[in-house]
Parts: sequence; structure tokens; C-alpha cells
Amino acid sequence: EGQGQEVIKLTGLRRAIAEAMTRANTIPSVSTVAEVNVSRLVEFRTANKDSFQQMYGVRLTYTPFFIKAVTEALLEHPMLNSSFHDDYTVTVNHGVNMGVAVALGDGSEGLVVPVIRDCHKKTLVEIARDLETIAQKARSGSLELSDMQGATFSLTNPGSYGALFGTPMIPPGQAGILGTYAIKETPVAENGMIAVRPMMYLVLSYDHRLVDGMLAGMFLKSLCERLERFDFFR
Repeated sequence: EGQGQEVIKLTGLRRAIAEAMTRANTIPSVSTVAEVNVSRLVEFRTANKDSFQQMYGVRLTYTPFFIKAVTEALLEHPMLNSSFHDDYTVTVNHGVNMGVAVALGDGSEGLVVPVIRDCHKKTLVEIARDLETIAQKARSGSLELSDMQGATFSLTNPGSYGALFGTPMIPPGQAGILGTYAIKETPVAENGMIAVRPMMYLVLSYDHRLVDGMLAGMFLKSLCERLERFDFFR
């Protein structure tokens, strides 16, 4: 090796991630982007952060709302909650097991995607509790293999560390993944006037063998409407 270089061998988790990404790269994927006004979501979280923790014993982050909205949109558009097989059959899932990307340590140790099961049967509070449990297990290194199996769709939230935009890679065996990006105060035109609103990008990467652009657009429209309406507590 040259001066100031070292060669390291990928082993364990980093090797498993490398192999999974190589498989993911064989999926013919496309990404479609939507921008959403999350004023009601931001207002609700700001107003209820402290009382939510006291009442339910769990931190109120944005991610459970994204999981809930994605789950409802997947039930409406089940081809995005499906899996392509090499014999050209497709498994369409009518229940939602959400894979949620969680960085380990400072991020250099890799990324795992533990699963929150049966999201379609769970309330927002139950999803928030499950999310906190799997995140703690991931950080403490106590996730088991079974915790990371069986996802039907995945969510990644690079916005939590300030990323504005990206194109997530689809985990093998799934039809899509949604990336939720940073919420930024942005000038927008409303009724011919300029207003400042908290806006964010949602990026859907999907398997083009199963999902076409029109369906992707309908899914994102449904998702944006749910986040803008913000009627999760009806």
C-alpha cells in the first residue's frame, strides 16, 4: 500500500450491507419526488412534545406520523406493498410490516432496517412505542435476525440529520422505499401571496417491474394529502 493508506476487509455487518446493496442494485428502480406542506404536523408536534412524553412515556418524533401515513397509502395502493419473484410471480401483501432504517453508532458502523410489524393494526402511539423499542435495540446492539426480517415496505429518514434530498435504494424483496427529507421553512406562493411554510421532500423509489409512474404519483398524492390534512387522531 502507498503511504497513508490501509486496506481493510469488510466483515460482519458491513459485508452483509455490501452484499444487500449489490442485490438492490439489480432492481430496475425509478424515483419520484413530491413536496409536502407539513404545517399541521409541525404545529402538533411543537405543541404536544412534552405532554405526549408524560402521557405515553415515549418521545414524539415525526417518524411515527410518516409510518402511519405510508401504511394507509399502502393499503390504498397494495402493489407498492408487494414483492417480485424471479419466476415472474408477485406476492401482494395486504398487511404492512414497515422496515425502518436506523443508523448504528455514529453512522460509520452501518445501517440496519428493523421491522415494525402489523402497522395497519396499530395506533400512532403503538407505532411510536415500537419505533423507540427497535431504535434502542439497534443502538445497544441487541437486535436479533428476526427483528430485521419480513418487511413489506421500508422507510428511511435522512431528514433527521439534515439531508435535503436523495434517492433511496430499494431493499431486495420489496417494491419500494420512501425517503423523508429535512423539513425547511420555505417561501411558497399561496393565493398570489408569498407565505413561509415548513416544506419537505418525499422521495419514493420503486421497482419499475411492478409499479409505473402513474401509480407512484397516485401513492405520493395520497401520502401528501394525509400529511397535509393531519387527521391521524380521528
